[in-house]
Formats: sequence, structure tokens, C-alpha cells
Amino acid sequence: MKLFSHNDLDGKSCGIVAMLAIGEENVETFYCSHENINRRVANYIQLEQHKNTPVYITDIAVNDEVARQLEEEFEDGREIQLIDHHVTADHFNGYEWGFVEAKKEDGKLTSATSLLYEHFIEKGLLKDGGALKEFVELVRQYDTWEWFENENEDAKRLNDLFFLLPQGQFEKDMIERLKTEEHFRFSQTEETILQLEEDSRKAYIKKKQRQMAETWDSVYETGSEPYRIGIVHAESHHSELGNELNRENPHLDLIVILNIGGKRAGFRTIYDHVDVSKYAAQFGGGGHPKASGCTLTPEGFQRFVLPAFEIPPRRPDAHDNEQNVKENEKGTIFINHKKESTIVFRDSDQQWKLIHHHQPASETFSDFQSAENYVKRQYSSWLLNDDKAVEYLSNRLHVPFEETSANYSEMLDRFRSHLNKA
Repeated sequence: MKLFSHNDLDGKSCGIVAMLAIGEENVETFYCSHENINRRVANYIQLEQHKNTPVYITDIAVNDEVARQLEEEFEDGREIQLIDHHVTADHFNGYEWGFVEAKKEDGKLTSATSLLYEHFIEKGLLKDGGALKEFVELVRQYDTWEWFENENEDAKRLNDLFFLLPQGQFEKDMIERLKTEEHFRFSQTEETILQLEEDSRKAYIKKKQRQMAETWDSVYETGSEPYRIGIVHAESHHSELGNELNRENPHLDLIVILNIGGKRAGFRTIYDHVDVSKYAAQFGGGGHPKASGCTLTPEGFQRFVLPAFEIPPRRPDAHDNEQNVKENEKGTIFINHKKESTIVFRDSDQQWKLIHHHQPASETFSDFQSAENYVKRQYSSWLLNDDKAVEYLSNRLHVPFEETSANYSEMLDRFRSHLNKA
């Protein structure tokens, strides 16, 4: 068998499943990117010496021209099988040799690895169970991002290991383990490697959070306003970085991760109303609704690279505050690069309201998080630290710093009353 598959965890795990099903000596793998899959498949099927070799394509699709060539090979009696789970490949179900299923009837999302695993079980070449079944499920959860909802860190750690081990080592180690083990576990050496990587990643993500620029993308809209996007340059940890930046910045609709050296752009979101596979399609890319990517085109350069250099990053919220804290009904103070302050407070009608740049805003919110998201989306503000918040009130009320700090809640009330009268 000649197996063409994607070059990520899901794609290469298809190679592992195939080797366990029919033997390592009977599978020749070719892991591809979206840029070279068509050329490689077309070149291979045209060679006369390969005419009797079955061709499998998993976790990646070919263009219409190559699909027509595969159809001709299939009609001539050659074994052809394409298995994918991306909705953008759904049209391959129109071919007898194509099988695309994004999710099961019960709503469970699929991966190429899980579909290929089921394919070989149906052919009687694999048994459903053991360490392989657990491995396949980890791959599926990571690729569909169910690991985040399920808090299944082992799925994420499996993907980490995939990138940390030397090329070919991951495949070799997994095949040996899955042949003999009843349950899937990481080795002690792998646990050590993963812990070191986790420490390094946390520091990296923290640095990138401070570098991320935020802007509006007028091309796409969510409701009545454009997408609010975060843009960051990064050469590694794309999935984890996108996930963490989304989680730490819920006011953003999606995160754009740029790799200038690789001329790639990745898109990540945590929201159901944002489909980044469609977002990536405008640049010739694709992927999943919550994780997609594309080659960085000239249009993408104008849309993302230039703003990332021109817009100063929004500063991170202050941590460990004791006075200027979120959800303080008397008021929480935010500030931006323009030195515009915003106070979020809860009024007597139990609605959260804003005073921005000393002027009451007309918007009201049923919860603090919605108000905070609005402030960060519209004004690119951040939570002021305690000392700066006390200094802010002290200067405006003409009250000594120490007195303001000692009577912070009272000073918030006084300041709001002063603004309302003004």
C-alpha cells in the first residue's frame, strides 16, 4: 500500500494505524502538505511500476484534476481509497472510492485516524480495543479540540511529543508500544521531556501575550460588528498558543498566528459563531472550524502583518490586585494607550454600566464579563494595577494617596458621584 497522508499528528497516526493493520513492510508512507499533495499523488500514479499498488489518501484532499486521474485508475481496477474528515472534502463522497465523515450521527466528531481505524476493523485487519484504541481516541480528541472541552491533557501532550521527538522516532516508538501494551501510557523519559516542554511553553506564551496586537477585521462580521482579532508572530507552539490566547482574551473572536519564516498563517477560535475554516478559505487555506491555516498570501500580508507592526499591543491585565479588582460593584478601572479610563460598575438596577473618558456610556450589560469584553474590544483597555488605580482617584479627587488607598471603596463612590453631577 502507498499511503499519502497529512504531515500532522492525525495524518501521521494514519500511517501508524495502517502499519499495525497490514504490517510495516507492506506500507510505504508519504506525508504531505497542502502545497505538495497534488503533485506527489499525480506523479506516483502515473508511474508504470506502481500500477498494481493500492493507493490510500488520508486526512488531506486532492484537487479536481488529480481526483479525475484517481477515478480513471479506479475504473481500470486499481484499489483507491480516500478517507477524510474535513467538511471541505465532502464532495469526495460522490466517488465510490471516497469516504468523508466529519461527525457521526450522534454528533461525535471524527478524525482521519479514527475513520481509518474503523475502516480496518470492518475489513477484519484490526481488533477494536487495547492501547491502540486509546491512542486513536487521544488523536481524535486533539485533532477535533475536544481535549480542551474535556480537559484531556494527555491528548495535548501526545501532540507535544509528536513534535518533540526526532522525525521517525515518534512513529517507531508508538508502533512498538501499541503492538504489545494493553493501555496507552507515556514512558518516564517522555514524561520528563513533556514537563520540560511545558515549563518552556508557559514562558513562551506569556511573552507572546505581551506582543499580541488587536484590531478589527472589517471583511468578516459577528452580529452587527466586524471580527475583533488578535495577531501574534510565533514560530512554535501554535495550537497551545492559540488556545491559551483565546482563553485569556475572550473579547477576541479569533487569534491569527503568523510564521513569517514559513510564510504561514494559523487561525484559532473557541467560539461556535466563528468558523476559521471558512476564514482561512479566503486565503486558499482550510482546516477545522476552530483551528485552520493557510499560506501567507500578499493579501494576508496586508491584512495581518502590517497591522501587527503598526498597532501597539494591549497590555496584560494587572495581577494580584486587592483593590482594583474585577466584578467590584462599586467600580473597576481600566485604561488604554490613549490614557482613556473606563470604569465598569453595577448600578441600582443591577445592570453593569460604563463611564468612559469621564462620560457615561449608553450601553448596559447583564454581567461583568460582557462589560469587560466590550471595554477591551472597543477601547483596547486593560485592568489598572492597584497603585495606579489609587493614584488615578487621588489625582482626580485631590485627596492624598494614603487617604485614598485607606478608603478606596468610598473614593470610588465619590468619584462616580462627581462624574454624574458633571
